[in-house]
Amino acid sequence: MSLKETVSVGVVGVGYLGQHHARVLSEIPHVRLAGIHDSDTRRAQEIGARLKVPVFDSLDALVDSVDALSVVTPTTTHAEIALRILARKKIALFLEKPIADTLAEAKKILDAVREAQVLLQVGHIERFNPGVVAMLESGVRPAYIEAQRLSPFGLRATDVPVIVDLMIHDIDIILALVRSPIQTMRVVGTPAITSHIDLANAWLEFENGCLAQVTASRVSLDKLRKIRVFDRRGLYYSLNYDTRELAMATVKLETGALPSISRSAKSFPSEEPLKKELSTFIESLRHGLPPRVSGDEAYQALEVALEVNRLAHESLARFRDADESDPSP
Repeated sequence: MSLKETVSVGVVGVGYLGQHHARVLSEIPHVRLAGIHDSDTRRAQEIGARLKVPVFDSLDALVDSVDALSVVTPTTTHAEIALRILARKKIALFLEKPIADTLAEAKKILDAVREAQVLLQVGHIERFNPGVVAMLESGVRPAYIEAQRLSPFGLRATDVPVIVDLMIHDIDIILALVRSPIQTMRVVGTPAITSHIDLANAWLEFENGCLAQVTASRVSLDKLRKIRVFDRRGLYYSLNYDTRELAMATVKLETGALPSISRSAKSFPSEEPLKKELSTFIESLRHGLPPRVSGDEAYQALEVALEVNRLAHESLARFRDADESDPSP
């Protein structure tokens, strides 16, 4: 497509995260925030007044007024809303992660996007962490990856498993780093507070030989966001997602001597990840570039996350069956 000087964008859903989408889009150059829509009219009016942007009573009216939409609604509504939008008008879409609630719904979205030939970017925000970008650009060849994503319990997103809410971030990063099909998965997980899986640990073995261990919890005492990558060429990366500190080490083996290890570290300047993410979406739209996180990549991350969740329930059922069959008092 030809370069668009100004892109007219709307936001569907202005809850906890959607309000920030609207705010950030109102701050990005070459963007005109045309309006917002939410099924909660009072909430929409509140955010509209705060940001001084129009509030649309209907989704269809908003669709008719924009070049692109950011959809920040509950995951269970993504397919319904995306299909409704594309049936009315061929416009670019930004969908928050995960792409959909089920693989069948995700496929419907991808099919509709391909048929309409429009841009789709999915909100896997950790792809825009500068430490992750540095690792991806380094041409890393992982042999072993360890990722931990732990959070204290909160009321947000307790209606979905921790795997789909938190672990999927690291699943997406690992798939982007390894670039190889998964051969084997072993998973354990359990509810702790909610009726869904609240803690999970997944062991992934890839066809190219890479191994990855991924842990997610939303019932931790402390918050932790960290990934460690051991490269096949003697490189080591350790990234703290929150502080954007990337520690690196290079190991050199010398005959008859102990390995020599050189260390370095890099801290990246603070930048709002959501602004970087949405700015990239706008630049892809203006310049006709591929999205940073495509629908196909989001589908793969969801596919793995749902399988991890299934295996977590399967392991939980085995433990429960074993406990019920134990004759000890």
